[in-house]
Amino acid sequence: MNNKMLDNYGMMFGDLSAVSQREFYIKSDKVYVNEKIINQQIRLARKQKSWVLLFVIGTKPCFYKFYGSIMEAKKQNLPYIIIDSNQHYDKELTFGKEEFGYKNEVGIHLSIKGDLVQKAAELLLKFKWISDFLNKKDSKINYVPVVLGDTIMTSIVPMAWMFSRNQKVIQNEAGLRSMYPLVLKEYNKISIPEFINKQFYGKWELCTNEPFPEQWDTFVSAAGSQYLFVPTKINKEHLIREGYNPDRIFITGGVVIDALNKKLAEKPSRSIFDVYPQLKFGQWIRADIHRRGNLTERRFLNIINCLELLIKNGYNINFIEMNATKFAINKYGLRNRLIKLARENKNNFLFTPIWREYAQAIEFYKSSHCLAALTDSGGIQEEMNLLNKICLTCRFSTERPETVNDAHSNIIVPPVDGEFMFRLVDYILNNQKLKEKMQNSKKVYGKNVAKKFINIISELSKNKNSLFNWTHEEIGLWREKDKGVFL
Repeated sequence: MNNKMLDNYGMMFGDLSAVSQREFYIKSDKVYVNEKIINQQIRLARKQKSWVLLFVIGTKPCFYKFYGSIMEAKKQNLPYIIIDSNQHYDKELTFGKEEFGYKNEVGIHLSIKGDLVQKAAELLLKFKWISDFLNKKDSKINYVPVVLGDTIMTSIVPMAWMFSRNQKVIQNEAGLRSMYPLVLKEYNKISIPEFINKQFYGKWELCTNEPFPEQWDTFVSAAGSQYLFVPTKINKEHLIREGYNPDRIFITGGVVIDALNKKLAEKPSRSIFDVYPQLKFGQWIRADIHRRGNLTERRFLNIINCLELLIKNGYNINFIEMNATKFAINKYGLRNRLIKLARENKNNFLFTPIWREYAQAIEFYKSSHCLAALTDSGGIQEEMNLLNKICLTCRFSTERPETVNDAHSNIIVPPVDGEFMFRLVDYILNNQKLKEKMQNSKKVYGKNVAKKFINIISELSKNKNSLFNWTHEEIGLWREKDKGVFL
């Protein structure tokens, strides 16, 4: 060490006799860019005098949730660049690009990897690089990231963009705030009919610590977003309560609608009933569990106990082994138990990997062979509402409370105890009046969602709306032509 470095270490530690150096760095793959696509969209932006939207795709559901916006932007000739995080390397998890027809339209591949900390650090650094790269192409254009829902991309990209450019982003599917019905506190003190009735008509409160980290992601994203597009009225109410400007919050509907309608009109490349012929016989409950809270030992074992009771009582169960599910099964030593359960109940238990195509899931859900979904997914709660199917949400709270207390297409099945879960599910699926109520529920997620979304963005772009306001601008004192020096 030189003398200056020794002085610095002396200030930190005092005694230098025990000080050693440790190398600290982030291992990262490269960013891959398709300059032909990027240059084409920049030329279009110059011609249109408009923003360039950066559609930031993160997880498997993003591939189909972004479909409508991408197709509508293309239809309206609004410049856009697709940025793929590449955080999934599994073909089954990344098939969405191919399924929805934009595999060859991705302009930037980020190739992020690792745990949440590694991914977050890479996203910060790589979006700073993207900002500089696009500025070199044309610094007069506003490049506006569009983030979706509640993934890690949704939280980190706005932070990276603000710190790199002093500009905020657009969050679609904003305002997702988890709530729980107060009746959960007395689940073991009242009858099951009353437990359900109080979910539909009783009091709900906020409880936003789950799903984790998704609730953190969506909260942070809102703070870094200039414009917030929400599915329903309750999402807007959440954001207004938190202090966001109502004039920059737009209710456009559920982002999954356009992809869902596309797949309702198409057949999958291979029918799920050909992949798993057993699904052709009778009605099935499709169970998928992957949220981190449900992978804690007690909750996960309660869920497995419930599934086992359903199977042994004659219900047909298709249990989907997602990556997170696989981790919990192995961690708690449950694989042999599930294999044995499948061997002893060949006619009514399927234990399968995640299905490759979104179209296969929709094909099953809309069919007469779907009895219900037992899930901890957020998107499936929306899909079941749109498809007139029964949703049983295996959580203590949901960021789609409107599916329960407004639409009545969904019921919370809390993983408190396997026996209680079984009795609740069994009651619901044997109550014909209740089933009909859930299957004929109010639709709460709107129509023409992508068209509304892109129409509003197009107007914001044409009117040169700001992507960041200082306080004197926010309260209407004066506007700045130059936002000032940002260090």
